[in-house]
Parts: sequence; structure tokens; C-alpha cells
Amino acid sequence: VLSGRLPTTTGVLDNNTWLVLEDGMLPLPRYFAKHGYNVATHGKIWHGPNRGFQKSEKVPAQAAWSTPAQRAEQQKLEPGYWYTHFTPYRNLRPPNPGQFSSANRIGPLPDGEVGQDAPIADAAIASLREFASAGKPFFLATGFHKPHVPLTAPKKYFDMFDPAAMTLPPDFDTEPRHLPGYPADEFRQNIDLYAGRSFTVLEAREAMRAYYACMAYMDAQVGRVLDALTAAGLDRNTIVVLWGDHGWHLSEKGMWAKGTLFEVSARGPLFIADPRLRTAGRTTRRVVEYLDMYPTLTDLCGLPKPAWVEGTSLRPLLENPEAQWDKPARTFVVRNWAIGRAIRTERWRYTEWDEGRGGRALFDHDRDQHEMRNLAEEEAHKATVESLGRLLKGR
Repeated sequence: VLSGRLPTTTGVLDNNTWLVLEDGMLPLPRYFAKHGYNVATHGKIWHGPNRGFQKSEKVPAQAAWSTPAQRAEQQKLEPGYWYTHFTPYRNLRPPNPGQFSSANRIGPLPDGEVGQDAPIADAAIASLREFASAGKPFFLATGFHKPHVPLTAPKKYFDMFDPAAMTLPPDFDTEPRHLPGYPADEFRQNIDLYAGRSFTVLEAREAMRAYYACMAYMDAQVGRVLDALTAAGLDRNTIVVLWGDHGWHLSEKGMWAKGTLFEVSARGPLFIADPRLRTAGRTTRRVVEYLDMYPTLTDLCGLPKPAWVEGTSLRPLLENPEAQWDKPARTFVVRNWAIGRAIRTERWRYTEWDEGRGGRALFDHDRDQHEMRNLAEEEAHKATVESLGRLLKGR
């Protein structure tokens, strides 16, 4: 999103590799700053102190330990640490639940605690007031944490939902299992919740309730920022983008996590509101990817398209949600230092693990929205697999 380049181009395929671009390539906020915009970023925009660097800049020492060999050595020193999620599920040992005690928390915050995201909204609102006074174009990025684990929020948001009313998915399971006919790497251990153990139906419903409570809490903070945008008189000439960086399993196939190539993890929300357009409130069935966000915003704001950007402007779909569009979306996940690649068209999701050596998966979303039947090895779908395989490789 922030570089406008594929993760396989930048080499940033995990949370521990820092973004280092060629000189002249600017991350999205810095590109707008270069073109005269006031810029502010609050909350979780970059992962930790990583802010995107150019090769000529001094990169912090933490960026140096991001090679596979160095991470493997680190895992020897700290077994079961964060790096476990890079190894195949079939080789995992159940992590020590105590290591994940903070992530495992589910439930209301103590009285008086406002949560992680309210202060981020406060900072964004303050920036909007400053921007209104300055009278210049602005770029504001506000990164809310929720519904990231721990699944905690003020009690009033928990009171909005009844755990007994939570509907379990049709592929519900009480732990991740290797389903027959699926590549083993399609599945991963639950390190975010229920680490190293099964969970009950009651626990699943309580966790789903907590997830929705966190969503409601975050949504309220978004509402506060949008209200401030209107109060500052900036709503009629400001493009608003609301997006989430990935989906999340809510007990589907026994998982509570991101980091899979199933639809429920790879797909995320994307809303783009341009007050100049007449398509407000309409949706599109076309498949897009977050890589397209950079060129879309520069296009809508009348800025030159950066030469290094690999995405495509979504302006045609914003102007006509039914416009012809044949560009697929790509998703990447690392397993055991090899890459899982998935491609999504309007009908199909096709996945190759380690260029097919770790297995393949094909799901027909016209007939199987929950991805419960892998068609990749069926003779009837051989031509589809070959066609999508070429598309996945860029041919």
C-alpha cells in the first residue's frame, strides 16, 4: 500500500523486514508531501518504527536482522517466539500459551479505560483542525488497531452483542486440522487466540462477540474523525478511504488468525468516497487489490503517477462500478521461507505453495464461497488451473 509495489518486488513479506526503496521512490505520505500537501500520520500506519527508507538514507540497525538465515538463528535462541508463524503448520509444536497471554485476552476493559484507538482519533481530530487553519491540501493517515488482538474494548460495545446470537460458520471446527485434499500449508496454528489447544463452541461465540465489539469501538472512532472533518468544513473536498489490511478467521476451519490464503483471511474491506462522484453508496463486484490504492489517490488528486508504482488506478470503477475490468488480485504468505501465492478473479481463487511444490488449491466462488472443496487436482478443471497458473506467474 505505502510503496505502490508488490511485496515480492520490495522483499517485504513479513513484519520484520523493513521497506527500503530505490532513491527517488517515495512512500505514499512522502509523495503527497513532495507535492505540497500537509501530511500527518497517526496510529498503526507503519509497523513499529519502520517508515519506509531510501537506499541512500541511514537505515536503523534493526532492519539488518531480517534475512531468513538470521531469523532462523534467532529462533534457536528464542524457541516458539514470533517466528513460529513462518514455519509450516505440520511442523509446529504447540506454543506456550503463557507467551501469548496479552493477545489471548477477550473481554471488556476495566472501567475508565478508553482503549487504544480513542487517543488515535483524538490526534487525528487535532490534525484536521490544524489543516483547516492552514488552508492547504492535506494527507491524513489514521491507523486504528482494532479489531486486532487482544479482543478488548470498553464494556458498552460488548453490551451491543449477544454471544448466543453469534452464528458459527459452516466450516466451523474447534482447532485447525489438515483437511483431506488441501495442501498442508493452507492451515496455520492459532497463535493469536487459543494457542496450542482446542476451543469450545461457547468460547468461539464469546470470541466472535468480542471481535464485533472491537469493530463497533473502532467504528465509533472513525465516526468521530468524520464528524470532525465535517465540523472543519473539509468534507466536501476531501477523499476518504476506509480499508482494513486483511480479513480474519473467526473459527472457519478451526482458525482464529490472519496469515492464510483462504478468502476469509485474504479479503479485506475497501471503501473510497470522493464527494465529486455520483456513485456514492454503490458497490462493485470487480476484484481489486490494495496495490491499486497509491495510483488511485494520485490520480484522483491530479498528481503525476509515480513511474515505480505497479498498481492500477481504480478511477474507472469509481465512476462506473459496472465497468469492464479483468485485473485480478494477488496475495502472498510466507511458510517455512517459501512463498504461498494466490490469485483471485471474480470467480476463482487459485493458490500455489512454493511454486506448486507444496501443493495447489482451486476454489470456485460461484458455487463454493466457503472454500470447502479443492478442485485443483480434478481433471475437469485442468485447463482452469493452467490458465490461472500462467496468470499467477504474470504470463
